[in-house]
Amino acid sequence: MKSIITVVIITSFFASAVYPQNHFVESDTACQDCTHGGFGLVYQNNGIYFGNSRNNNGIRFNIIDCGIERINGINITFWKPLPSPGSEINGIALGLMPDAGDLNGISIGLGAVIAERSMNGINLGILANVSQGEINGLNIAGLALISKRDLSGINIGGLALVAQGEISGFNIGTLALVSQKNIYGVNISGLASVAQENIYGINIGGLALVSQKSIYGINSAGLALVSQQKITGMNLAGLALVAQGGITGINFGGIAIVGGEEALTGLNFTVGKLYAGTAVTGLNIAGYNVETENLTGLNITAGWVKTDNLTGFSISSFHRITGLQQGLVIGILNITESLQGIQLGLINIVKSNPVPFGILPVINFRF
Repeated sequence: MKSIITVVIITSFFASAVYPQNHFVESDTACQDCTHGGFGLVYQNNGIYFGNSRNNNGIRFNIIDCGIERINGINITFWKPLPSPGSEINGIALGLMPDAGDLNGISIGLGAVIAERSMNGINLGILANVSQGEINGLNIAGLALISKRDLSGINIGGLALVAQGEISGFNIGTLALVSQKNIYGVNISGLASVAQENIYGINIGGLALVSQKSIYGINSAGLALVSQQKITGMNLAGLALVAQGGITGINFGGIAIVGGEEALTGLNFTVGKLYAGTAVTGLNIAGYNVETENLTGLNITAGWVKTDNLTGFSISSFHRITGLQQGLVIGILNITESLQGIQLGLINIVKSNPVPFGILPVINFRF
């Protein structure tokens, strides 16, 4: 083995003398003037090279990359490169901090992996993966993955995934996922997933999922799901589901499900309060209170119900219906303005019924 290495080194010195690569690159190629030189077993930029070559196909070793253009094969650098925005590394990039305009293939950085335009393939940064453009593929960073555009693929950040574009795929951030646009796919965050637009897919936030628009899919958060627009799908929150534009689907909120001024529709379960401005529809189970303009379906509430209109079947300690009840209610105290159905309870009040049928024990009815 030693003899082979000796032959390679001697041949490399000879080849570098036969095919010299010393030249000067103007500052428009890199952020500053760079000197290119070295030695290697090369022919027309193909082979093994030691030094700062601008282009190479094969295996290349260098201390500090500067002003490179295109490297195909294996590129190994031992220190932080100087930026080369228009450069491209295709293949395997290894070093303290691999850096190029485009990184395509396998990139492993003992510190970080940095791309000025895009990072595609398998990328491992012990501290971080950072791209001024997109990050695509299998990406793992000890601290964070940061993309100025989209972040897609299988992405794992020890602390966080941050994208100014979209985050999509299978994504894990020990602390957080943060997107300036949408979050798609299977997304897991230790604390929170936050999107300026929508969240789609199977999304798990240790504490919260927060969207400035809508949340769709199978969504779970230790504390809360919060949306400025809609929440749709199967949704589970340890404390609360809150959506300003309504909630639809199978919904579990520890102490509250709040549909804002819109509707709450589907299977809704909480030990606390169900609230929606326009309507609560479906199978509704609440420990404390249900409050809405229109309550429709099967309703079971340990505490009390306040609604303008009720249609269907409801069991609660106290019903307060300020408009029309259509159907059957069972409670201790039942009060409605008008009735097309039956009240069963200790005291049953129908304000529109004539005397003496306005207030009756046990049962009151009108059809």
